[in-house]
Amino acid sequence: MGRVLAFGTFDLLHFGHVTMLQKAKALGGENADLVVVVSRDSSSLKVKGHPPIFPEDQRLNLIKSLKVVDDAVLGYEGDTWKERLKIIEELNPDIIVLGYDQPVDVNALLDELRKRGLKVKKIVRLEKYGDSAFNSSSKIVRKIMDRFNSS
Repeated sequence: MGRVLAFGTFDLLHFGHVTMLQKAKALGGENADLVVVVSRDSSSLKVKGHPPIFPEDQRLNLIKSLKVVDDAVLGYEGDTWKERLKIIEELNPDIIVLGYDQPVDVNALLDELRKRGLKVKKIVRLEKYGDSAFNSSSKIVRKIMDRFNSS
């Protein structure tokens, strides 16, 4: 059994998020343990340039309620991603899964983890789910705004 670690903001949870988490868990093999790190409000603001719509405690509890998720925790705050790596050290995953839009250099992350003595087997960046109008939170917001503005 492997431990798979996935990261995300998970604001406006949608089917693309669920599909990403299902694929992440499958990478760990049968009986894999999927742990999800939900980004802090402050981290989301730094990375995306705007705060999430839903506060971190609500996003965390929503992710915890998903059947595919074995556990979920809030990430650590910090000025750089290197400072926020403490959560990876604590959770010690076999596999790390990144979403298509997460601004992390996979090779730099792997190098930094090795410097810290972690034995992560692989880091996988998943592709964007489908071509649906509902595969990103920003598309969903635009669709809502379009509907609101047309009425």
